Amino acid sequence: MKKQLLSLALLLGLIASASEASFAAPAVFGQEQRQDDHRDKDGRQGRKGPRQDGQRRQQRLDAMAKELDLSSKQKSKVEKIFQEQQQQMQALRGQSGQDRSQRHAQAQSIRQSTDKKLKDVLSKKQYAQFEAKRQERMRQMQSRQGDQRRGGSGRRDVNGRS
Repeated sequence: MKKQLLSLALLLGLIASASEASFAAPAVFGQEQRQDDHRDKDGRQGRKGPRQDGQRRQQRLDAMAKELDLSSKQKSKVEKIFQEQQQQMQALRGQSGQDRSQRHAQAQSIRQSTDKKLKDVLSKKQYAQFEAKRQERMRQMQSRQGDQRRGGSGRRDVNGRS
């Protein structure tokens, strides 16, 4: 009888530990995947974590400096302008009690102010290049959003349906 109780207790212990491991494994695996890969379930590149925002911002600034052939003085001014814009936008997001249209109007005002400051820092040619690049990014973003609304990658099956 004692042997049966002991073996039953051992069996229950094994089952309990196995079930804990099976519940814990997907969560740990999922966290590792998100931290290392930053891809969603469809394999598309996802958003980076907050600790990489500074690195990403610096990479974008470096790429912009290279594309527009910015001087070091221009680059530092542009960096300040973008930092100010980011701080203003974060403050706007933190405000409560405003409706969506008010926040949208304020965000638009912040963007217009940023554009005016950029026009003062960049030459006409540089600003035109900057604006063209911005429009290109907007088109790409809109096409990605359109693909998502259609339910996927926009590919069609043999019958011509999405």
